[in-house]
Amino acid sequence: MSLDQTEATVPYKRLTSLFLCVILLALALTWTFLGMRAVMDVGGSCADGGPYVSAQPCPGGSWMLALSIPLLVIVAMIGSGVAIGLSAPGLLIPMWGLLFGSLGWNFLEYGAFSGDLVWGWIICGVVFELMALPTVFLMVPSRIGKKQTPPPAVAAVSTGGAWWWPAYVGLAVVGGALAIWSFGAWR
Repeated sequence: MSLDQTEATVPYKRLTSLFLCVILLALALTWTFLGMRAVMDVGGSCADGGPYVSAQPCPGGSWMLALSIPLLVIVAMIGSGVAIGLSAPGLLIPMWGLLFGSLGWNFLEYGAFSGDLVWGWIICGVVFELMALPTVFLMVPSRIGKKQTPPPAVAAVSTGGAWWWPAYVGLAVVGGALAIWSFGAWR
């Protein structure tokens, strides 16, 4: 096998790794979103175990927050590293925007639309949405109309990058569905 033939092969292992990272990212984002809502349903703070007895035990599923946040960061970094080699969009910027956008939404919904106004949650919601906003500008292609040439190893599976986002969305739906199912099952 010559070097030219090697460069033209489809990088299935890297594609599979990237797609798995997208699924895990969506799973962790959904767990974070649902875990935060579970804690906010009981007033926004809770505690279990330890030497002190809490007046508010943590609801089922809130333990997933301790797993989902580190998983988000690790998977986004690994997935972004793999994506660079495939000339695919990275996962760190979308993760940042989706994380802070969804958590900001939770703060705003519970602070403004669930009975009395809770100004602390409304302020947190506005701050989180402001933290998510720059990702919109970072994700908009700055080279609209300019053709990007993918590396030869990706040329067989790439159509100029247009197919990555629908693929990411489809995989995210799978990850989100797994998260909703597992959150309900382990709650």
